[in-house]
Amino acid sequence: MTEKENIVYEILLTPIKCDKNVPKIYIKDNVVYSPQLYKGNLDEDMSDFSVGFYKIVYKDILGESNVEFLNENGTYKNENYMGDTIHSFNSLANVILKNKSKNERSPKEEWPQELIEYHSKYHCLANFWVIPMCHGRTSAKLSWYDSLDYYLEEVKNYYLRELKLRFIESQEYFKNFTWESFLDTHGLSEYKMIDDPLKIYKEKDKKACLAELKRIYGFWEDRASQIVKKYNNELYNYFNGLGLINEGEIKK
Repeated sequence: MTEKENIVYEILLTPIKCDKNVPKIYIKDNVVYSPQLYKGNLDEDMSDFSVGFYKIVYKDILGESNVEFLNENGTYKNENYMGDTIHSFNSLANVILKNKSKNERSPKEEWPQELIEYHSKYHCLANFWVIPMCHGRTSAKLSWYDSLDYYLEEVKNYYLRELKLRFIESQEYFKNFTWESFLDTHGLSEYKMIDDPLKIYKEKDKKACLAELKRIYGFWEDRASQIVKKYNNELYNYFNGLGLINEGEIKK
């Protein structure tokens, strides 16, 4: 990678913390802090920093009517185009910690180090995408376990086998793509889906879930590389305009 590409790549992997009280987007101690205009729950995948990222990476599908993503009062323009976390935390944590749900979560000091590390890293641009609200923010990618691989299999069946996807309101979104262009738009063209992706959750396989964390790190790195190839100049200018490059503390 060139120096500019490496800078963008590293920021795509930099953890984000959302705080409505901070006056602007800034970086400190290798964490991007961002306010949130979006009126929903405080959530890094709908932070102002993330929304700016979506407007660049998803400009071709957002179109003129949705290019601003949000209205001035913080409400969303179109529920078919909403930020969401690709690889989630709760389903993996519930198996690893032997919790029934996040409401019964063990104290963080009792977590294995691998889960603590994952929790500190999984809110990053390389792990965020835009999908319909009914599949992401108000659902769990069409399964109880919020699995990317299961969701991709459902989308693949929709395109290649002409099977219906749940929630008819999402059809506007999927008309933007073919199966191949869906993968390309999301930076997933090189992603290898696993067989029986829900097995590790249903069987409560702690060892497999810990191994899944390592696979997810590889996914973020590969997706960040794909995004850099397509949008490096636009993203560099975006990050630089926010002062994250000249003033930020980017890891080497």
